[in-house]
Amino acid sequence: MSGMAGKVRRANASDEFDLANYDQAKCDELARGAFSEAFMLKDMVRISFVVGGGKLVRQKYTDDLPKLFMNSLSAVGYINDDSAAVEVGSGGKYKYQHDTGKNLKFVHVFPNLAPPETGAAAGGNEDEDDDGQPAMPLSPEERILRCGAEQFGRICSEALQTYSQKKTVLDMLKERIVKWNAIDEKVRNSQKTSPEEDELYESDIGIDEIQEKEKVLTTKLQDMVEGGRLTAREQKALLTTLEGKLEQVEKAGKRAPQKLLDMIKQVKDLSPVGLPPLKYADEIKKHHKRIGELAKLEASVKGKLGTIEQMKAIGEKPEHEEALSVYTLRSKAWFEDEEVFQQRLEACLRSAAAAGAGAKKGGGGGGSGGG
Repeated sequence: MSGMAGKVRRANASDEFDLANYDQAKCDELARGAFSEAFMLKDMVRISFVVGGGKLVRQKYTDDLPKLFMNSLSAVGYINDDSAAVEVGSGGKYKYQHDTGKNLKFVHVFPNLAPPETGAAAGGNEDEDDDGQPAMPLSPEERILRCGAEQFGRICSEALQTYSQKKTVLDMLKERIVKWNAIDEKVRNSQKTSPEEDELYESDIGIDEIQEKEKVLTTKLQDMVEGGRLTAREQKALLTTLEGKLEQVEKAGKRAPQKLLDMIKQVKDLSPVGLPPLKYADEIKKHHKRIGELAKLEASVKGKLGTIEQMKAIGEKPEHEEALSVYTLRSKAWFEDEEVFQQRLEACLRSAAAAGAGAKKGGGGGGSGGG
């Protein structure tokens, strides 16, 4: 993500940005970084990009910049619609405008907004805090609890890719069901309940929905085991759990269920899979590489008077560092163990280093390119 993409993502009101000196690569990166994910906003905003103008500013923009940027937006799923306006129904659309009054050319983008069940809390006055400020976006846990069945299926496939992530969510759902049942027992027996218990028991999140999600996740976890889609770490953890159950059964002097024995064998025999790549691996590699190049350039001109081109390139280093930080943060998956995330990040950076070493061995002359 470029520095501009980060600024666009942080916009909570209509704003304007200048695409001076942007080419196709920069347009693509901006569109991916800024608009590939929905904005966590309740109300629609208009993000305007200057893509051309009269003769006083024309030299800063190529003639085909409007087309290039609109193609980049289309590539991330946005639609060209001249009727788009600042209203929720225009989410995921853009339009071109030549403002003759300002003598500037714009591409106005109306971002996709997170729906109420995945963005700000839905309903009534809960959309604002007591001080009138917009409510904070829902946490991943709250999103899972509140989403419908169809969206839950998408979350399981797209946001919970590993066995460990799904298992963490399953445990969370089971814990909520146990708590709800315990409170329900108190209510049935006319026992006093705490305010926290009342809040959970009277929640608008139905217990039936939670139980249905528990069933779905249980099935998906079993499918992952049967399909051999466990990492080495997950295989070891599951085997430890299963063998612990077997030990308890044997200590009780009972015969181990055949289903348990079969599952232990199944887990032992499977070949573990690798960790999934980071969502923004390509962007992380690119910015990490460019930061390294600029660090070397900075060291080479230290104490010297560098060229204008060199100093301009060095001045871009903070922007690449910000982009790397943002892409790294956005690559961490929901309910992912920090140690596992660091392993995936290190693998990504090792891959980038290996690719760079390979390019040096096979490459000819020529200096390093821009990032």
